Amino acid sequence: MKILVLNLGSTSTKAGVFEDTLLLRGQTIRHDKAELAEYGGILGQKEYRKTKLKEWLDGQGFRLGDMAVIAARGGLIRPVEGGIFRIDAAAAADAAGGKYGMHPANVGMLIAHEWGVEHGIPAVFLDAPATDELSALARVSGFNGVTRRSIFHALNAKRVVRLYCSEHGLDPLKGRFIVAHMGGGITVSAIDGLRAVDLNSGVDGEGPFTPERAGSLPAQAVLKLVREYGGDTARLQEDLYRKGGLQSYFGTNNVTALLKRAEKEPEVSLVLDAMIYNVAKCVGAMAAALSGRVDRILLTGGIAYNPGQMDSLIARVNWITGCTVYPGEDELAALAEGAFRWLTGAEEAKSIDG
Repeated sequence: MKILVLNLGSTSTKAGVFEDTLLLRGQTIRHDKAELAEYGGILGQKEYRKTKLKEWLDGQGFRLGDMAVIAARGGLIRPVEGGIFRIDAAAAADAAGGKYGMHPANVGMLIAHEWGVEHGIPAVFLDAPATDELSALARVSGFNGVTRRSIFHALNAKRVVRLYCSEHGLDPLKGRFIVAHMGGGITVSAIDGLRAVDLNSGVDGEGPFTPERAGSLPAQAVLKLVREYGGDTARLQEDLYRKGGLQSYFGTNNVTALLKRAEKEPEVSLVLDAMIYNVAKCVGAMAAALSGRVDRILLTGGIAYNPGQMDSLIARVNWITGCTVYPGEDELAALAEGAFRWLTGAEEAKSIDG
């Protein structure tokens, strides 16, 4: 059974065609920022990206009508539980409406829906960033009227849990894991029976600072920054999200380059160590969320390619339990694996309308 997988990012369109869970062809289509800007926003890019994808498929000799299912990375939609969901009219409306935010993955969902309708192919997404399974305790913020929400690297976090369980003959629905996904953004989640019962929502500024995000800051400091920005909270939010963390200290988010500088520059070494230190603190917090009963700590994302940093992190958290490192993130494979579970009846597909 052939599966078409779509993963749209800010300046790239990733696509893959799988035979069951075996990748037949994969491609990353790069987009120039200036060219994308001509389309006047993310939604305006849909036909352009759709054309690029169709050209690639045609060039590889694949027909949309031969696909058993299209699996697209979930975008910013209403909060849903984890699992597989149909990209039906309700999901497409959420993706197009922008009520919950706008991301290129929203466009991927719309392309999958349109092709699905046109060719009579089912379209699905799974474990979207908006996956929300927080416990009642985890939702309480400490200020009436403000409720903590769940936005995290759900697709990769749940995939590495499944991967670890598959490798060790365990049932993921009975396991208790902490997953630290470390990339441009860092989210650490407490996963109990494949449900993320607590985590830091990096989009909301919670948790460790990252290569480009400021992470949790003291409230008084944030209020001072609001005044310094003349009350322009939109600009401040963008700077905290895109120009914080390592970017704010050194003008770059390139961890590999900074690790080389750290060999001779003590300040760089200190800040890099502090980033890992803050990840370790968040892992400890998630251990508390699981009452200390943790089967394994799983370390993943692009930063996990750096063995020295992973050794430092493991040294700080292995008193909780052992750690396993899964460098990088393979979202195309994660989507294909989920679609295959649905095709083979191992997991049902739901609708966001319930």
